[in-house]
Amino acid sequence: MGDFVLKLDPSERITYVGKKLGEEPCPTTLKITNPTSDRQACKVKCTSNEMFRIRPPVFALKPGEETVVKLTFNAGKTVPDSGKHYFAVYYIKATDENKAPRACWSDHKGDPNGTKRLYVDFKKEEGDEKKEEDEKKEEEKKEGEEKKEGGEEKKEEEKKEEKKEEKKEEKKEEEKKEEEKKEEKKEEEKKEEKKEEEEKRSDTLQKEDKKEEEKKEDEKKEEKKEDEKKEEEKK
Repeated sequence: MGDFVLKLDPSERITYVGKKLGEEPCPTTLKITNPTSDRQACKVKCTSNEMFRIRPPVFALKPGEETVVKLTFNAGKTVPDSGKHYFAVYYIKATDENKAPRACWSDHKGDPNGTKRLYVDFKKEEGDEKKEEDEKKEEEKKEGEEKKEGGEEKKEEEKKEEKKEEKKEEKKEEEKKEEEKKEEKKEEEKKEEKKEEEEKRSDTLQKEDKKEEEKKEDEKKEEKKEDEKKEEEKK
């Protein structure tokens, strides 16, 4: 995996600021620009889908194109410590213009071409009423634009796709655990086989020792008989 070539704004950290953090939804944005000469399929993920909402989570950028991703800290959540959570931006080359971004990711094998984490900071502070009102208007405006572009049906479709992606990730994780269990079982079987081999070897050695003892006993008996015979001849 090479250097991260997409341009991000902000480029290092995502900051949520507001006096009602955790009480009301708190939106912020991440601008992503593709400065390369290739079409890129991009994906934005987070450390907690319950805590954060990402719109859009998957998209494609043509050469020189940019998009703004809305990152919302959901209401009703305890404000965590800064630096605990992060958003991750991934991208892969997607030269086929007719191929949807999600299909590009589904068919992709291996690691992304680039990955970058943006850690999250939280600043709960008193803001003036005008700033809050402006942010609310801006949020309503963006919500309206989303409805115009795709409507509620598109949002529902995105939710279904997200759930599918999550299920795929869960299935992969389960398969990984199963593989680990199989490996552990194989390791245990190897240990058992080794133990059995050692026991067999020990039994063999014991049998050989017993034969050796019996042989010595026979030799002693023969010597005794020989001595007795000589005594008889002397008489």
